Amino acid sequence: MKVYFVRHGQSEGNISGRHNAWAQVPLTEKGKADAAMAGRLLKGISFDKVYTSDLIRAIQTKEIAMPDAEYEVLPLIREVCVGDLLGRKVTDCIEEYGEIYNQHRYMTNYAPYGGESREDLHKRIREFLAMLEKTDYENVAVFGHGTYCHCILSAITGLQYDATQLPCHNGSVSVFEFRDGIWRLESWNCREFA
Repeated sequence: MKVYFVRHGQSEGNISGRHNAWAQVPLTEKGKADAAMAGRLLKGISFDKVYTSDLIRAIQTKEIAMPDAEYEVLPLIREVCVGDLLGRKVTDCIEEYGEIYNQHRYMTNYAPYGGESREDLHKRIREFLAMLEKTDYENVAVFGHGTYCHCILSAITGLQYDATQLPCHNGSVSVFEFRDGIWRLESWNCREFA
């Protein structure tokens, strides 16, 4: 099985510098172009199943990238919950909480703010991957979020990745493969270049 993970196109939240996590923020015009790019990258692939997060930016990306495909909305693949930080500017959080906030953010640990820890997110990811493992799908498209995609990679490799060193751009496609009981990364952050 191959899982084509599409990070949603640029959203209003991406450009505002805020923690938008579970907020329902729409795509920008650039985000719509990102989604169209993802559609071109996926063109010609026959998908057995299409999933999308229940957050509007992921749903909009799917609708633009694969307008005719039936899909299932799955809250299990929504972005990490940031708790009380929802809607707050990252710069304000740095000012208020200092370096400990940066450490929590780097570690994807929002539990101190009433959100999810990395372990919480990994539990959701393992549940999703286990669900896929029970199917006989060959190709699956998943429209989701950057932190979720990074944590899939972390969950299957056992390593932690810094998003600044290993970016997952808006509208990019990363491919994970499940064969012989093992998950592998096939390709990361695929996109078109002008």
